[in-house]
Amino acid sequence: MNQEQKRQVQQKAFVESGQELSIGTLDGLGIDVVTLAATTSASNYVQQVFDSGLTAVVYKLNLGGENWTLKRKRDQSLVKNIDGQTSFLNEVQRRCDFTHLKQQAQGGFVHVVDTRYASFLHGVILSPWIEGEGLSRLDESVFRQIFSTICSLEMAGLFEWDLCPGNLLVDQSGQIKLFDFGYMYRFDPKTEFNSNGLDTPMFHGVERFETRFFFDYLLKHSHTLSAQEQLTLYHCEKTCAFEAYQDKRSRLADRGASEAVLSWHDALLNDWRQALKEESALRRLFQREKFRSTLLDMLDDVHGKSCTHYTLQKADYVLNTLEKDYGQLKQEGGLFFGDEHCTQAQLLAKYRAMRADAVRYQLS
Repeated sequence: MNQEQKRQVQQKAFVESGQELSIGTLDGLGIDVVTLAATTSASNYVQQVFDSGLTAVVYKLNLGGENWTLKRKRDQSLVKNIDGQTSFLNEVQRRCDFTHLKQQAQGGFVHVVDTRYASFLHGVILSPWIEGEGLSRLDESVFRQIFSTICSLEMAGLFEWDLCPGNLLVDQSGQIKLFDFGYMYRFDPKTEFNSNGLDTPMFHGVERFETRFFFDYLLKHSHTLSAQEQLTLYHCEKTCAFEAYQDKRSRLADRGASEAVLSWHDALLNDWRQALKEESALRRLFQREKFRSTLLDMLDDVHGKSCTHYTLQKADYVLNTLEKDYGQLKQEGGLFFGDEHCTQAQLLAKYRAMRADAVRYQLS
C-alpha cells in the first residue's frame, strides 16, 4: 500500500468512526452550531449564496455585526472518488493545522485565510468574509505571493494539490488569499517530494499552480492573449518560481534534507535556469509543460467524473498536440504515466476514448 492509499484508508476510517474534529468558537456571534449547520438561502442572516462548489455550498453571512464566510458540507460530494468524499474532513484538519501555525507566529501564512470555527460532524467552517474577487489578472506580484505561500506550506509539511481558480481570491489591496484546503495533505519536505512520498516526483507546488491555474488561465484567455504574450507571462511566472525554489532549496539544505530531495530540486532549477537564458529553450519548456498540465488537469476531471466544457477543450488540445508533436514530446521526455511506452496511434485511441468519457461526465 503506497502513501496515498494509506492516507485514504485513514481518512475513510475517521469518517466511519463518527468522531468529531473541531476548532474555534462561536461565542459572541449570536448563533449556535446546530443553527449554523441548518443554514439555507432562506436564513435571515444570509446575504449571498455561492452554489458552484463541488463539495460544499458557500454563504456570505452577517453575524454579530460582521460579515462571515460559511462553508457548509454538501450531503453528497459531486466529486466521485475517495479524496472528494473525504475532502471536507481534510479541510477541517488543515484548518486546525493553520490555526496552530498562526498561533506560533509563522509569518509565511499571511495569505492563508483565518478560521473562526470549524466542525467536521456538523459540516461547517466559518471564516472572516474576504472582500475580494477571483484572480482575473496574473502578474509578478501575484506569482510572488502564491509561490512564497506554496513554499511556506511545503516547509511546514503541507502539500496543496488543488491550486485552482476557485480556491484563490485577491482582496481590495491586491493581497492573495488561499481559502480552500480540501486537497492539502501532510508530508515530510526533508525526505519526500509531496504527499505521495517519493513515488510521483513530477508533482510539486509550482507544477500544481501551473496545472490547476496557470495553463487553465491561458486556455480561457487564448482569445485575448497572443502566443507571444502568453510566453512573456510564462517567463515572468517561471522567473518567480525559480527564485522561490532557490530559496526553498537553501532552507531544505539547512534543515538537513535528503540527497534525493536536494538533487531533485537541483535538476528542476537547472532546467528552469536554462529556459530563462534562451528563448528557444523557454519555448520548448513552455510547450512541454503546457501539454503536461493540460493533460493532468483533464485526467483530474475525468477521474473525478466532474467534467465541464473546458475539459473537452483540454482533451481537444491533448489530441491535437499528440497528432502534431508526438515525436518531439517523446524525444524530450514530455510523455508520462506509461504513455512514453505507447505509439502515437495507441495514445490517440486512448485519449479519444477519454474524451468520450468526459462528454458522459459533464456536470451540466
